[in-house]
Amino acid sequence: MHPFLLEIFGRRIPSYGVCMLIGAFAAWFLARRLAGKNNNDISQAFLICIAGGLAGLVSLRPIIRIPEVIINWERFRLMPVENFLSYVFGELVFYGGLIGGALALVLFCTKFRIQILPVADVLAPALALAHGIGRIGCFLGGCCFGVPVSSTHPFAVVFPPQSLSAPSGVPLLAVQLIESACLIALCGLLIIVYRKTSRAGMSLILYCLIYSVARFVLEFYRGDIGRGIYGPFSTSQYISFVLFAAGIVLLFLTTRKKTRAMM
Repeated sequence: MHPFLLEIFGRRIPSYGVCMLIGAFAAWFLARRLAGKNNNDISQAFLICIAGGLAGLVSLRPIIRIPEVIINWERFRLMPVENFLSYVFGELVFYGGLIGGALALVLFCTKFRIQILPVADVLAPALALAHGIGRIGCFLGGCCFGVPVSSTHPFAVVFPPQSLSAPSGVPLLAVQLIESACLIALCGLLIIVYRKTSRAGMSLILYCLIYSVARFVLEFYRGDIGRGIYGPFSTSQYISFVLFAAGIVLLFLTTRKKTRAMM
């Protein structure tokens, strides 16, 4: 594993950041190819979603930490400021990026009177591709790691001491690569669905249904601490419930639509 892939002018570039950039460019290229003659609208929507997604990535963790900090303030007030800030702000959360990007897309399409479902159908496989590449960056960096497993497990991996957060010398489930494979397979499926169906919203619906289930299951195999566990489930699992429900609602609403409207 390599937490830092590049060094430019004496500064080391994190693997996760490199994979995020590669994923963003790959997603942009895919979205433009799928959009065809409407790729200019897609490019604008894509940039808007990137901006909203970045805001969401850094915002969700502080939001979900607020109740914990309030409830356990006596413990947190004794924590050094640097440790406190790291605990509250020190991690990017994909679901935060998804929520931020979705809100930005809704605002963009509403402002310019663009039909949102055809745009979302194009962006759904692009999102799956970008996320799949980003998870490779998680693996290289040693974050978002899996639960301890036997050293003979086919998906066991041992991280080195320089990993970002994974414990070294312990066989862990390579859950990052498993999720990456699921996302890239999902991307392929969504591309096929987009090209084979004229019903607006189907790519988006399948993304909501399939990814929410996959993420819900994979959360049980995550070993990193501080995941916002409330009751039996993590924060991401509760969001997966909402995402799955949104997919069901969209499926119900779009069954009355016969064809994908032109963007």
